[in-house]
This record gives sequence, C-alpha cells and structure tokens, in this order.
Amino acid sequence: MTWRHRGTFALVLVTLLAAAGCATTPTAVGREALRAGRPADAVAQFEKALAEEPERLDALIGLGIAKYRLGAYDDATAALSDAVARAPEQAAARLYLALAYVRKRDDARAQESLTALRAMPLDPRFAALVDQALALLRAAPLGDAGRTYLIASLDYAAEWSRELAETRRALNQAQLAWDPFWTRPVSVIRCRNC
Repeated sequence: MTWRHRGTFALVLVTLLAAAGCATTPTAVGREALRAGRPADAVAQFEKALAEEPERLDALIGLGIAKYRLGAYDDATAALSDAVARAPEQAAARLYLALAYVRKRDDARAQESLTALRAMPLDPRFAALVDQALALLRAAPLGDAGRTYLIASLDYAAEWSRELAETRRALNQAQLAWDPFWTRPVSVIRCRNC
C-alpha cells in the first residue's frame, strides 16, 4: 500500500469514526431508535429534542412517525399535521399522516394526504404504489385486512426507497473517496500539429 493510499484510507477511517460519534443529539438517537424498531425510545428522544428546540421539523416528523408506530394515531396525526402545515414538501410527514388516517378509517383525509404526496417528486415505483393505494381507497370501503395490507405496502415501500437513496449516496461518496483521478485537474496536451 502506497503512502497516498494509506493517507486516503486514514482519512476515510477518521471520517467514518467521526460520523459514528455524531449520533449523540436527541434527534439522531431518536432516528436510530425508530429504525431499530424501538418507537417508545424514539418518542422520548424526539420529545427531548423538541423541548430543547421546538422548531426542529425533523424531530416533529420523527415524533409523529414514532407515535404512529406505537398506535397512538390521534397524537400522530396532531404532530404530523403540524409538520405538514410548517413544511408541506415533507414527503415522510404526508405519508405517515395518510397512514394514520387510514388506521383511523378517515379515508377522505387519507386520500387528500396521498394525493398531495403523489404530486411530489417520488421514486417511480413508490409513486405507482401510491397510485394503487389511492385507487383502492376510492373504489370501496376497505376491511381490516385490506387496510393492513395497504399500510404495510406503503410503509415498506417508503423504507425501501429511503434505504435505496441512502445506499446510492454512500456508493457515490465511496466512489469519490477511492477514485484516484477525481482530485487531479484535467489537462489536455496538444500536439504540435493541432
């Protein structure tokens, strides 16, 4: 391994260690708890974050999603409605607000939230799934099994879309970090006859 590669490796290692240590804010800890399937812990962390900084939109959305996952649909709709009122372009807030409305059997509000979500730029596969969900909600009243299937499909698809986007970003960053030519300026050497 050459000195240049050792230096690059050390830089990447230090960056990864620093990024791993950055997950100490209540919002970051809450986000990790939510991803790990511990919504009660996530609620405590997001509430702590909102107590410190009430204007934190990411903490408010995280709180709404965690309340949704706990089955506290009224609290979830309150938090997520507030988040949508503050920032209507937040797709996660609109999605989980729609899912909470589906759970509460408020299909008109669920359709309204899903329609607003569909107007946003989405992954094409996820957008097709939102279209199918809207068609199901408009077609006929759904039973419990249909609601569960609809919610699970949208929830899983949103998680897969998020994970795919994160993986693409990480691969792009890794490619830039290890590409030996990305830092060198491109120079064109012309021949004497050109």
